[in-house]
Amino acid sequence: MTRSPLALAPDRTYGHALLLMQEHGFRHVPVVENGRPIGIVSSRKAMDPELEEFVSEQRRREHHR
Repeated sequence: MTRSPLALAPDRTYGHALLLMQEHGFRHVPVVENGRPIGIVSSRKAMDPELEEFVSEQRRREHHR
């Protein structure tokens, strides 16, 4: 278990979660609200090819900031 894992706020997109996992080599990312874990996002859920669009869109948005 990671001591201080990167985490996501519940308002972040699924694409952002996938991008974070890809960039850091994670398979799971906790979702945290007000300092408390409320869920987890798993890369296994990303096996659907249509979800690649989320990652592409997130990269495009971050690139244009």
